[in-house]
Amino acid sequence: MSEWAEIGDRTWVRRYDEWDLNVGLVVGSDGALVIDTRATTEEAEQLREHIRELTDLPVRWVVNTHAHFDHVAGNGVFTDATVYLHENAAAEENLAGTTFAAAKVIDLGDRRVELLYVGNAHTSGDTVVVVPDVEVVFVGDLLEESAPPSYGEDSFPLEWPDTIEAAVGMMTAATKIVPGHGAVVDIEFARDQAIDLGKVANTISTLHHAGTPLDDALKHTEDWPWPVEKLQDAIRRGYQVLGTPQRPSLPLLGPG
Repeated sequence: MSEWAEIGDRTWVRRYDEWDLNVGLVVGSDGALVIDTRATTEEAEQLREHIRELTDLPVRWVVNTHAHFDHVAGNGVFTDATVYLHENAAAEENLAGTTFAAAKVIDLGDRRVELLYVGNAHTSGDTVVVVPDVEVVFVGDLLEESAPPSYGEDSFPLEWPDTIEAAVGMMTAATKIVPGHGAVVDIEFARDQAIDLGKVANTISTLHHAGTPLDDALKHTEDWPWPVEKLQDAIRRGYQVLGTPQRPSLPLLGPG
């Protein structure tokens, strides 16, 4: 397990061995804000003790980057905190919290944290957490550094690349980006991953447009940036959106 790494003034990340998960901490004059709360109550209780290594101020705010269990299961440990998450994330897993639709600003006293929704991607409720005074952005599983992006049954592979581009459009070369899992990255990493996500989306669309049956698409091994075994849900989800593929019809021959 790594220690806290300060990546900006009173802004830390801690990368846990369990799920290789990143947890964020931002401290202002009025209290502390935690970004994601780990996968179990026991892990969250440990997180609470680790926070005490940095500050005695109360945890007044919790932000969930999305609704998957490894990011939200510890919410209940922070009994005095207001939980913030996107309205789609709350609906997906019936999570309690203060929801927002497009943007929300949390006032920490002498600084602010901005919550933004920029589109469907890893889930329908991914939240981008911006700490503007130090140019730090927590993106949850919109990006992953230590493994390929995680396409699940609730992912949006055809929209994901554009969502990353929208997020990147708000960043600068100096921005430090904290993915949901893995090391802190920069804008070039984000752009490169957006390109790879775009290759997945384009290959799915190309296969579908060619009339390739789903079963064959799931076995297609060319044109992917990652092993096709990692992309099974991506292909299925893409085909769900695009519908049943139709074999291209031959043009009718005119008078000879």
